[in-house]
Amino acid sequence: NTYDIIKVDGRNVVMALIKCEDCGKDVSDKAASCPNCGAPIASKKDDVMIRFPVWKGQMFNNKCYVYNSDTNEEIACGKQGETVYFKCNEPMNIYVVVKGSFGKPGATVNPGDRYDVGYRGFGKIYLSKVDTISGNANSDGLDVSVGVFKGF
Repeated sequence: NTYDIIKVDGRNVVMALIKCEDCGKDVSDKAASCPNCGAPIASKKDDVMIRFPVWKGQMFNNKCYVYNSDTNEEIACGKQGETVYFKCNEPMNIYVVVKGSFGKPGATVNPGDRYDVGYRGFGKIYLSKVDTISGNANSDGLDVSVGVFKGF
């Protein structure tokens, strides 16, 4: 392990650094998620991870939810710009909801699966299975900006 010394309330604190499994960058072992790619640090190999990006030009970070399709039970929630994860020990049917967007795309997920939520014009969302979750869900937003919001 690598260590870094940081100041917290005027005191030196030793922070252990580990490699993010997704992007390989150093990150604190106490961090909830990697500041570079957004991957949860505490995730296990059987966790399902879903990244909800912020779309460029968007003015608000909307709430995002993951539901079990069979029971309609909420199993994870967050907001755009975050990666959520949840336990999955066997195949599970899910769907996602992003407030302010249209559609409830679903998938049958397996332990260890990773997904990105994508955006098709006029607010329609979709799920896309990916091998790794990379990039930063806040700064690498999808460029769907138009009109006065271009480059916002």
